[in-house]
Amino acid sequence: MYYFVVNPVSGCGKGKKIWNTIKKELDQLSVEYKAFLLRQKGEARTIAASLSALTQPFTLVVVGGDGTLNEVIGGLSSFINVTLGCIPTGSGNDFVRGLNLEKDPLTALHQILHPQKLRRLKIGQTISPSGCRSAFCVSSGIGFDAAVCNGAYRSGMKDMLNWFHLGKLVYTGTALKQLFTSRLCPMKLTLDDGQELVYPHTFFAAVMNLPYEGGGFRFAPDADPCSDRFTLCIAEGLSKPRILSILPLAFSGRHVGKPGIHLITCKRVVIQTGHPLCVHTDGEIFGFHEEVTFEAHPERLNVIVA
Repeated sequence: MYYFVVNPVSGCGKGKKIWNTIKKELDQLSVEYKAFLLRQKGEARTIAASLSALTQPFTLVVVGGDGTLNEVIGGLSSFINVTLGCIPTGSGNDFVRGLNLEKDPLTALHQILHPQKLRRLKIGQTISPSGCRSAFCVSSGIGFDAAVCNGAYRSGMKDMLNWFHLGKLVYTGTALKQLFTSRLCPMKLTLDDGQELVYPHTFFAAVMNLPYEGGGFRFAPDADPCSDRFTLCIAEGLSKPRILSILPLAFSGRHVGKPGIHLITCKRVVIQTGHPLCVHTDGEIFGFHEEVTFEAHPERLNVIVA
């Protein structure tokens, strides 16, 4: 059985147009399916939670962007019976980019209906000291990258510019604002092997499950979601002009090896900061915390990749 979770407003309304094309093809092929068209934020999580109660294997197809994927995966209480497919309609699509999935909707649909290859992905968990958890499939981060996400969401211009396909201007403007107003912060990292790393002046720390985040920043070119390790990308000890010159290099991964940029692999990490910093999971805001733990979900998720 196929279950489609559809975000019709993703990609400035592109989600609805793509779903109409997908629905027509499904009906012509007489495929048995059920579709859920989302109406409000948080609804995808509730739907996924209800599907988790199914006792038979099923295919869950997300027609949306990284935010919709994050909600769906966060709502699943178990991955045992789930095979995930994705038809991208968002603006960032770092999940699709990182796994090199098909971008054409109909081609992606036929790959989902006739899967040739699955990958068993680890899913990350971001955990606050109080025990609150948020899943992530792409990345989770603390500091600058999360502050940009938070500022963009709070911008009154974001929704309007999205409809003119100019939503990235909000992120660019917010990034520049955060760059010159944010404070560098001391961070202490405790890795799963007991190693402790201290960085007195940290810009951000991103826990990468896939190579890309933020709509194409290739922060961790070698990140492998099928391994048992995350890749940490840490930017520290850099002047703000230097940060401004390095960030564009991250689109192609050429930031790797530059002074102040550290890539570290680990299974689990606890990050402590000097004051509360914004934390995101797949671009969704997890809150402001002085301490946060990143680790893998105990179950793997089957994802259709071809």
